[in-house]
Amino acid sequence: MGNTTKRTKSEGSAKSYPLSGVQALQVLSMLKQRHPELESEISELSSRVFNDICTEDVAQEVYSALNSLEAHDCWEASGRQWDGGYRDEYEVADEMVMEAFSPFLFQINTFHAIGEFASELTYIEGVLKGLYQFQKEATTDFSDYTEDYPDSFATDILSDWRHRHPDDSSGLETLHSFLSEQCPDWADAFIAK
Repeated sequence: MGNTTKRTKSEGSAKSYPLSGVQALQVLSMLKQRHPELESEISELSSRVFNDICTEDVAQEVYSALNSLEAHDCWEASGRQWDGGYRDEYEVADEMVMEAFSPFLFQINTFHAIGEFASELTYIEGVLKGLYQFQKEATTDFSDYTEDYPDSFATDILSDWRHRHPDDSSGLETLHSFLSEQCPDWADAFIAK
């Protein structure tokens, strides 16, 4: 049998543990049960952390996710398959791009679903900037497979935003200003639609 270690209380300040996301939620839930008066503060702090979005950080995450795709991975997954089938390299490339980009679409939808519309807009700006940067500065050999994706994704995201917020003239102006400054090739196309 294994040795047991006697545990002693550490002296001084409280110790922090590297909890997983699930464990951290368990701690918050227990804290809320033990101290119901903290529920509103927990909610406010959770909202502040959840909605703390840096456009530059989001843009870098989008750019990195797409720019990390490699043609070699596409070639390895395409062609004849062990089961006798065949996978077209462009089909594989589509799957790779969607797998890399879908977390960003999911996050946009999450902000919208919970009614955090300002955060949704800020996050969209970051996604658009990352797509634009990828379109202009991609260094991956995979970019031959992705040349149409940035425009297509941007068009879909902007179209979805307009559909979800048809009466938000302030948001529309914010997006147009952002596109004019950060993604100038897309600004006129966005206003024309």
